Amino acid sequence: MLLGLFMLSAILIKTSLLGLGWISIGIGLAGYLFCRYYRLNLAARLVQKFKRLFITGAILHLLLYLGLIVKLFLIDSIEDIPAFFISHLVFHHALCALIAAALTFMAVGVYLTQQKLKQAQLSPPLQLN
Repeated sequence: MLLGLFMLSAILIKTSLLGLGWISIGIGLAGYLFCRYYRLNLAARLVQKFKRLFITGAILHLLLYLGLIVKLFLIDSIEDIPAFFISHLVFHHALCALIAAALTFMAVGVYLTQQKLKQAQLSPPLQLN
């Protein structure tokens, strides 16, 4: 199960990096709903971090599209349309790369938390004299 969640987060990061916003929103929401409603045999801390990763990806892409819609309404004349398309391509894909970077750092944090939990589970308890 843990490997599947890491694979889903890697797919979310890859689609974000490619600038596929709507697919990233769908994957983020699906991953969040999966973590929320499916009974996972994982530590609650890991499930919470995965939920945060998936919902962060979805919300950041939604905010990016909201910014695009706001920018669309700021077009004054027909001459602004080519500049809108060019700026959208540059701006959208640069911000999608930043979202992918943030999600990558979050996924690394989830992995490090999993390693700490695994290490704590394997180490013997301390005996106090």
